[in-house]
Amino acid sequence: MDNKKRDIIVYLSVALIVIVVVAAGYFAGWFGSAPATGGNSGGQTSATRSAVPANMVVPGAGATGTPQGVAVPQISIPAAPGVQAQLRVFNISAEKGVFTPSTVIANEGDTVRINFTAVDKTYDMTVPDLNLRQTAQKGETKILEFGANPSGKFTYYCESCGGLNSSATGFIVVVPGTSAASSAAK
Repeated sequence: MDNKKRDIIVYLSVALIVIVVVAAGYFAGWFGSAPATGGNSGGQTSATRSAVPANMVVPGAGATGTPQGVAVPQISIPAAPGVQAQLRVFNISAEKGVFTPSTVIANEGDTVRINFTAVDKTYDMTVPDLNLRQTAQKGETKILEFGANPSGKFTYYCESCGGLNSSATGFIVVVPGTSAASSAAK
């Protein structure tokens, strides 16, 4: 191959790499606004993300009197010594086309671990705005773990059950900031 052809290939390769990096940066939000669907989209809303409802209470382990459908963490302990952020462990099952309980509430900055069990068939738990997805076969428990950031009310659903149009939907609510009072609520 002569030098002229080699130089053209090198220039085209560099141009292609620059285009890919710029496109990736755009979708990751590095250069201004990213699309409102999917990803860690800051304060934006989408079909699966909305604002946190007023007066949300983040239940602690063993909390009683929580609204129907709200998961109470099995474990709620400091994520590290001297910090308010908690490690919150929840159990959610999928059976007969629904998630039970269907709502998880945590403070922004918490680490959330969901033990997700498929009881009667294969289910997936898809949270597009947090870039999360886990699939469990019938009788299997899988772990979905993430840092609760950013704040918002995020819809999750079972894509294989029909997505947002199915009855297998729920919410992950990430309350802004951390509050020892709200995490101690029982």
